[in-house]
Formats: sequence, C-alpha cells, structure tokens
Amino acid sequence: MKKIASVLLCFILTLGGSTTIFAADIDSLPQLPHNGATHFEVTVRDDKGYKVRTFDYEFITLYGYSYNKSSIKSGAWRNGTSGGSKTSSSNLSLNYSNNTMFNTSFTATVSGSYTNGATIGSQLGVTLGSSKSYSLGSGYSVTVPKGSRYLIKYRPKYYTYTVVETKYKERYNPSMRKREKYVVGTKTCKVDVFSHWEFTHVTN
Repeated sequence: MKKIASVLLCFILTLGGSTTIFAADIDSLPQLPHNGATHFEVTVRDDKGYKVRTFDYEFITLYGYSYNKSSIKSGAWRNGTSGGSKTSSSNLSLNYSNNTMFNTSFTATVSGSYTNGATIGSQLGVTLGSSKSYSLGSGYSVTVPKGSRYLIKYRPKYYTYTVVETKYKERYNPSMRKREKYVVGTKTCKVDVFSHWEFTHVTN
C-alpha cells in the first residue's frame, strides 16, 4: 500500500474556477472565494497524484441581522381638533374616539439595500415602506378658558433602526470535524418605526 506523503486539496467550484491549497494551510483559509458557487468538492491525493478520496459538500446560504436603534425622533405636527367658548370655559380633547376624523397613519420608511424585507419587517413589527394607522389612545385633553380658542396638535415619535444584513454560506466539513462559515457580503438599510404620539395645544 502506497504511503501517503502529502495531502493536496483541490477545491473545484461549480462555476469552473479552482483553487489549490495545501493541507497545512487549512486552518488559515481566507473568506470563501465566493463567485456564487454553492457546490464544493474536495479531492485528497497521495504524493503520486492518485486520488485517495473525494468529499462532496453543499453550502447552505443563511442570513444574520443586527439592529441599532437611534434616539427618539419627531415627525411633523398635525392639526387635531379645535374649539372654545365665548361664554364659559370648556374642555377640548383629542383621543381614541377621534381616530376616524384625523390622520393617524405612519409609514415605515426604508432606505438603503436589503434582501429579506419580510424578515426585517417582522422583527421590527412593521411592513417596510407601508403605512399603518396607530391609535391616539387616551390622547390629550385641555381646559380652554372662557373667550379663548385652542387647537390641539399631535405628531408621531419614532425610532430609526440601522439594520445590517449579513449573508453567509455554511457547511459541515467532516474532514475538519467542524462547521465552516464564510461571509459573502453585507447590506445596510434604515427603517423608521413608530413609537407613540406627542400632543400639545396652541391658541387658535
């Protein structure tokens, strides 16, 4: 039986490219020489060039996400209800029962690039680029003095999330007895996510 003096690993990529690397360099492999290939074949040869064994691997593509939330931000003021009395003080309010009368929508604006919008949206509780109505809840109430007229204003408060989407390929390598993970690339986008309504009043 021929003594194996050296082991040569020939990485044959499905797109026709190839990379040759010696066994001693396995632990220092660089990032996956990614040209889109998911099939990876490893051939072990002896010092005479005879094939000893061939491993056939298939990479799976996975995605990872990180989310960084900004400090609270404010949208533009919107006009709510207004009123007052010349003969007595009165109460003026803007609340849940007024939702159908005023604009309570906020759009989860997205900018930048991403692949899996549904995944990002589900983790943030929104649909990217879509508008959704949010309740005014208990709202806001103010007493208007006699002879005055007030206007209640409201605006959305929101956070901007910076989302980094990392694409990587992974496989189990039995010859190394461990999983290998190679980063293919990243994409970054920003998503505005509603927090709550802010209220105030002005003389009208």
